[in-house]
Amino acid sequence: MSDQPVPQEEKPASVERKFEAKSAVAIFGAPVSWVALFGALIGALALVPFLFYINGGGFMSAGMGVFGPLAGVMLGPWAGFVAGFIGGLIGMMISPASYPLGIVDVILSGAMLPLIWGLMQPRYHKLLLVVYPLMALGMWLIPYHFPAAAGGFTPASEPTWFLAINWVWIGLAAFLLGAPLAWKMFQSPNKTTSFIGLVFNMYLASALWCMPWVFPWAYLIKYPYEVALAGALIQWLNPIIIETIAASAIAYFLLRAARKGNLRVVPRSWLAGFKFQSPP
Repeated sequence: MSDQPVPQEEKPASVERKFEAKSAVAIFGAPVSWVALFGALIGALALVPFLFYINGGGFMSAGMGVFGPLAGVMLGPWAGFVAGFIGGLIGMMISPASYPLGIVDVILSGAMLPLIWGLMQPRYHKLLLVVYPLMALGMWLIPYHFPAAAGGFTPASEPTWFLAINWVWIGLAAFLLGAPLAWKMFQSPNKTTSFIGLVFNMYLASALWCMPWVFPWAYLIKYPYEVALAGALIQWLNPIIIETIAASAIAYFLLRAARKGNLRVVPRSWLAGFKFQSPP
């Protein structure tokens, strides 16, 4: 018998798996199947109440409050806008109570959500340096300073109105001073710091979205000034804080799963804007 050792069978080296969409059809760089999926989720979940509008008139659905932001995170602003518009059309047809303004709400509560969240990606920060202040001024001035009495509205009393919409000014200041820091925190290898950074970004998006959402509603529904004032005072909680926490909790695990599974990164999405310092 030979004294030579029997050679051991070599194990194949581990192969990194990378999953990509097979469809060649894309919308603004996002696979059309992903756009359709998020549109379907936003639309189908229009039947599930998430938050009730404190001024009356309907409710924010889980499709809007959770999967609207996630569409912007995963698809970027432009493909997310398309998904949100599709979802809004579906939701308007099956759940009128969540889209009481009809096609206007399809834009405000459907398409605008993923658009605003998608624009939080760093490449759009220069654009938001113009958009964020303009939205803040619009929230302050329209319609209770302009057109005010000329449009049938009770003029706002100052500084009461200015102070009541404090979430506008805090959101604006947080973006101008802290947007780059929020993205650096999200990229941290420390999971706690990373999650705080994610929440920070979600808050900036939520505060911004409320601005172009609230004042069209006030203008079209013609809320009395006193009703608008009461709504502004609790805007922090409903929807900003609740929406920020809910969307952050799901987005954290969704983003980690997308990185761990090496899923396709959509250009202009949040994943395309991060240089992560830690493994998923």
